[in-house]
Amino acid sequence: MELIIKQTKNYHVSLDTISEFEQTILSDPLINSANQVNQLFSKSSFLMWRLWGKCNSYLGYEINPNYKKPLVHDRHLFSVLMGCDFRQCLPYFAFSADKSIYMFDAWPTGHESIIRFANFFKVNNIFFSSSKASELIQNKVNGTKCYWIPEGIKPELYKHYPYENKNIDVLSFGRRYEPFHEQIVSYLQKNRKVYLYQKVEDEIIFPTRGEFIDGLAKSKISICFPSSITHPNRSGSIETMTIRYLQSMISKCIVLGHAPKEMITLFGYNPVVEIDWKDPVRQLQSILNNFLDYYPLVEKNYNTVMREHTWMNRWDKIKKILSDNN
Repeated sequence: MELIIKQTKNYHVSLDTISEFEQTILSDPLINSANQVNQLFSKSSFLMWRLWGKCNSYLGYEINPNYKKPLVHDRHLFSVLMGCDFRQCLPYFAFSADKSIYMFDAWPTGHESIIRFANFFKVNNIFFSSSKASELIQNKVNGTKCYWIPEGIKPELYKHYPYENKNIDVLSFGRRYEPFHEQIVSYLQKNRKVYLYQKVEDEIIFPTRGEFIDGLAKSKISICFPSSITHPNRSGSIETMTIRYLQSMISKCIVLGHAPKEMITLFGYNPVVEIDWKDPVRQLQSILNNFLDYYPLVEKNYNTVMREHTWMNRWDKIKKILSDNN
């Protein structure tokens, strides 16, 4: 199997998530990195695909009832994508091969693009980080098989500090949920609590990866809400667990916010302290004053992630699915 590695000069924090999974895949001795192609060739292929997509949107498309599953090939290509950035797959997916994708952020606005790409290039398998996205797409593709493989984490890339060395009281990194933030910010400021959050749009709280890992390890409480709550216009009905939850747990933070239903199913219990909307300030004050009372949950979450929710766990499951399909 060959892994197609993303080629980019523009860094974004979301690329760390992709990189963690790619590192795990490449640690498998049976996996090779796909040969790099000329960038001009790659861009030309993508532009041709975009042109086809625009023409097809005018003509319409539907599932072909006479579609036949492609023959099994000796070559198998695998790509990890953040959303519908299919540039990474081209021109590789134009060649004769078995083709599989792992996809983060498969939001409703991108579903038509995913369906067109899968049908046109006869993609064999798409592994979605969201269970809902997998269900929705499966009913609209020709021969592609869709699976739910949740996000995971590479634990050895993170660290945690004991309680007495945690000097950040509350951390809200990434997207902020305003209704909750507005209720707690005044209390935290008045009581001189250290509260780190995104003050302006697209601000990065920790400029470097190292500072992020260290900051998370020093945080007592990590605020986590799914995108379906913070950005409903983008996410629609898709409520999914993201790596943010796992990063917080592996750093031994108390996770405060809301747990997606699929996360409770995965863990077998609710690992998140759900917001008490009747009095969120009082709840937050109680947690900070009784932090050690939550340590059994913190330790349980940490051990569960280490045992069941690593990227290696996810990759082993994907390999079994691919093996069973051949």
